[in-house]
Amino acid sequence: MKASADRVVRWWHMLVPGRGSVARPSDRFQAGLFLGAVLVAVAAVPFAAAAGSELYGTQKPVSVEQVAQRSPAKAVLLADGPAATVSGRSGVVANSAPTDAAWPAPDGSRRVGKVAADEGTRRGEQVSIWVDRAGNPVPPPLSAAAVLVDAVCAAVGLWAAVCLLLAVVCGGVVFALDRHRMAEWQREWDAEQEKRTHP
Repeated sequence: MKASADRVVRWWHMLVPGRGSVARPSDRFQAGLFLGAVLVAVAAVPFAAAAGSELYGTQKPVSVEQVAQRSPAKAVLLADGPAATVSGRSGVVANSAPTDAAWPAPDGSRRVGKVAADEGTRRGEQVSIWVDRAGNPVPPPLSAAAVLVDAVCAAVGLWAAVCLLLAVVCGGVVFALDRHRMAEWQREWDAEQEKRTHP
């Protein structure tokens, strides 16, 4: 326990030099910059979480509505799907194209129209689709899992963007401080050499 406390104290003195240390003003400024960046990164967590929560709250009703109004169906192709295409670099390329098909509507009636069929599919094969209450083909509904994943990714992405911005700012400032310190050290070294050469 004491060793852990001593380690924390050592890290603290490395991060924030005391008044009696040999740290220069630039060192103190850099330490303050790092400490400020850490505090901003920590403070950004609840804001990122709030943004993710807001996105979740916005998309959740959309997901519930789409899940309630859309249903899966099996469409039977009335024609062959698109022919396979070949790329010179990677070989066969998987494509899909609108193809004539028939499928049952939620009310039991038969619908005929175009559905996306993968290349190589043949007439008579079944294709999984989603339809609305009128039986029209629609994209798959936004699932609850997708809503949650989107919200978490948005929160994490926002926080990561803040941290990246802080890292870029700190890196630029430290680079400038290092150049300043190197110039100071060079001036001090030249002054010391001048004293030794001309006492």
